[in-house]
Amino acid sequence: MPFQPLPQDQPHIILGCPDCHTSWVVYEQQIGLPVPCPGCGSAARPTRLGYTDAGSGRQVSFGSFRRLLEQPDTAQRVIPMVEHWLNVRHEGGLQFVDGAGQPVPLAEVHFRIQGHAQWQGELYNQYMNVAR
Repeated sequence: MPFQPLPQDQPHIILGCPDCHTSWVVYEQQIGLPVPCPGCGSAARPTRLGYTDAGSGRQVSFGSFRRLLEQPDTAQRVIPMVEHWLNVRHEGGLQFVDGAGQPVPLAEVHFRIQGHAQWQGELYNQYMNVAR
């Protein structure tokens, strides 16, 4: 069964690829699981680089991210952003596919966004527009 974060979970562990030196953010529960590099796809064991600044207040939990995609008024703004950032295509509901038509798990979409400071900030702003 693939990894599924809990609604309140937020990725905050920074990993680094020993092959291409890409860094990305994963959930605590993913440590020890096979986590391919989003930069080069390497299955090499990533290096744990540390933690994100969880006190920044800019992270959007997985559950909140799902709600943004499920609500029609926010989905029409968030989905095009996700498609542009990650070069994926929305297939309806909570489904995304990559350029080859392969499904991209929603948890992966979420942590890739949370691992990029600018995208994380823009998603947070979208969430705060709804929460206020």
